[in-house]
Amino acid sequence: MDKLCPACNGLDMIKDQCPICGEILLDGGSLQNYVGPYSPYMESDIENQCVHILYCAECGYDARIALQLIYI
Repeated sequence: MDKLCPACNGLDMIKDQCPICGEILLDGGSLQNYVGPYSPYMESDIENQCVHILYCAECGYDARIALQLIYI
């Protein structure tokens, strides 16, 4: 079986609000797209998760969220 991220593969959308201004947070994609899979900035215990960057286009707030990988 293969594991995949539901958000990266369009199976699910991240729906969250900005805690500062209340706007909907936008998904900036997987953190690996920015730093690479072997980056020293990646945590070592996230092998079953895909970390996404969420950001607010209104106020500039950003956060990271770890999504559990699913089996297909």
